[in-house]
Amino acid sequence: MRTTYTGTDLLGQLLLQKDALLTSIRREDIALDAFLRREARRPDHHPVFRYVLRHYIGLVNPNLTEEFEQTFFYLFQAAARQPDKRNIVGLTEALYEVKNRRGNPSMQFPQVTHMLHLLNVHYPIYDPARTAFLGMPSANHLSGFDKKMTRYIEQYSQLFECYQSILTDSRFESLTAAFDEYFQDPGYEAPSRAKKLDLLMQALSQTS
Repeated sequence: MRTTYTGTDLLGQLLLQKDALLTSIRREDIALDAFLRREARRPDHHPVFRYVLRHYIGLVNPNLTEEFEQTFFYLFQAAARQPDKRNIVGLTEALYEVKNRRGNPSMQFPQVTHMLHLLNVHYPIYDPARTAFLGMPSANHLSGFDKKMTRYIEQYSQLFECYQSILTDSRFESLTAAFDEYFQDPGYEAPSRAKKLDLLMQALSQTS
């Protein structure tokens, strides 16, 4: 991430582009997150939940095997039942060990952050659009799990700190109020403050 890109900078951008960002967020995305978040915590994941999640976070990938998908949901259920199983490095490494269709390991760090975000909204989602917007260098050229993981953790820590800085800034309250006012209707289920930030950051990274 550029050293000048702080939580204060990002909040400034969110406030400046508030109207455009709210317009770009779909009501369906809010409802979908509420559905996935409820289902993620159930003792057993319903097939409909698995189907929707597969498409939502990119598990529908021709390079990923059925074994990978089974391992992903096994780890997901374990993490849902036992918070001590939510180790981001351990989860990523367990999936890394499952070979893809070419017989190679693959880093699926973004998918792990989606998993953890559904179980604890304060885990940010790490995806290509956000990292590109924030100027974070890719880890694709790095070789081996340890080097890639070190890069991911450094960047994820920066992302987490930025989000926490925004959430504790009093100016963010005006954004959450504007969010609720814009989406308010009889069926509106207000997301948490952290989820509102996630949706706003997703919109910012995709529209800038």
